Amino acid sequence: MLIAATADPVHQPDCLEAPVSGRAIAQLGIEAAKARRFGKFFVAALLESVARVLPQAPSLARAVETWPGDLAKAGVIFRLNAGLHAMARSGRHPGLAAIYRDARTGWVPEPLLLDITLSLALHDGEADLLTWMAGPTQTNEVARVAGLAAVLMELDARAQMRTCLLELGSSAGLNLNLERYNIRLGAQRAGDSASEVCIAPSWAGRLPLGGRPHITSAIGVDLNPLDVRNDADSERLHAYIWPGEIERTERLRAAIALARVHSPSVEKGRAGEWLVRQLALPQSPGERRVVFHSMVMQYLPEAEHMMIDRALAEAGRSASVAAPLVRVGLEWNADRTAVELTVSQWNGQAGSGRPAVVAICHPYAEWFEWTGLSDRS
Repeated sequence: MLIAATADPVHQPDCLEAPVSGRAIAQLGIEAAKARRFGKFFVAALLESVARVLPQAPSLARAVETWPGDLAKAGVIFRLNAGLHAMARSGRHPGLAAIYRDARTGWVPEPLLLDITLSLALHDGEADLLTWMAGPTQTNEVARVAGLAAVLMELDARAQMRTCLLELGSSAGLNLNLERYNIRLGAQRAGDSASEVCIAPSWAGRLPLGGRPHITSAIGVDLNPLDVRNDADSERLHAYIWPGEIERTERLRAAIALARVHSPSVEKGRAGEWLVRQLALPQSPGERRVVFHSMVMQYLPEAEHMMIDRALAEAGRSASVAAPLVRVGLEWNADRTAVELTVSQWNGQAGSGRPAVVAICHPYAEWFEWTGLSDRS
């Protein structure tokens, strides 16, 4: 446990005198409040401190303040938070590393200690943090496949078929190994019960129907795919986990270890263009094509959204009961008040392509409120 020492006033950063105002500070406050609502008190305190001391890194502050587009949709504060976590994990800033180590106990540092430590970290690590800001977010939270697994179980319980899985924004492709994970959805089970990758979200609502999906192929695309055989790429994924999240960290460690043995197939490219090519390939009767994306769409430009929608609508016109097309998305809703698991199905029947919300869930899939597919789906 760290003990807050009385700092020498002569050496305190002068930026502690008063918080600054502006777009960057406002977004830090929004993200801090969101973290607190989810019970992530260390992260909330961290972001509030960054808001107070951000002037110690003027180039970084300017980068956030002048960021083109929506700060929330681009995950800008998320990137900054991950950069700080990477600094702490690297050990290059011992004071920051010490504070982050205590995060796992649920401890929140004294504001003054946190402000001084972060002032020094922002000043010393500004160049590294700017690099993180320039790169895309890379969470690859495998717990989100619980929602996909539940949908596949319900689909398979109604019509048993082979599944061809296509993932948009795959990052390192860890979600593509879902059949190798131990997935527990209330009393229902999916995947490999012996797997070290255990996914067991809190489950409310009825249980998903107990189908047994058979995934015959799983392939993904990402604009900047990561390769977990590369230690730097694996470390990047770990940095995007909030400090103190021991269960998520251990689950990611196990998923990376499994992926180093069973390497997922992820191609480099733009999601829309890639999907057009994939959906143009022949589809056999008895095969269900499933397009999955989780916390991806907010990062794509509007033109790519439209290309993806058009590609699915076009392919959906030739879909049938014997060879259906399904879209499964786990994304923030339009006003970012809830994360929704939505399903759209094309099968040649009335209502094809109409999206249906089958669950509300935690952003990192800690819990699901499941309603499931309707009888008309």
